[in-house]
Amino acid sequence: MSPLIAPLAAVAAWVALAAQRRLVGRAVLGTSTRSHLGELPDILYVTGANCTVCHGAQRPALQRLRSLLEDVIIREIDVACEPAWAQMYRVMTLPTTVVLSRDGQTIAVKVGFTSEAALRDQMRTARRSSTAAALA
Repeated sequence: MSPLIAPLAAVAAWVALAAQRRLVGRAVLGTSTRSHLGELPDILYVTGANCTVCHGAQRPALQRLRSLLEDVIIREIDVACEPAWAQMYRVMTLPTTVVLSRDGQTIAVKVGFTSEAALRDQMRTARRSSTAAALA
């Protein structure tokens, strides 16, 4: 029976990632994503207390991004405190970053570490899509 576990786990992971990719281009935000300034966050950073990659690599990358783009709003979500977020974005691995446009559309969902450069590129895409939507 145990030889079947690995293939089943691989299929389950593939299905979960495919479902996560379908979130791109959709708005799945609720009012609780608003920051204290009333604006939507640019990045949702899904983390956990025991995630070493989250604290040792992802958080510093987000801090570098914030120093380059001072107007970026990052909302950190601890899956233990806010498990509904993990369900909404189908988070199965930490860290996970979700880049949003200004109108709440999901631009990118990245599982695992995302470099500051990749996040910066995703932010540019998000802001271009928001500007195009505002002009339409």
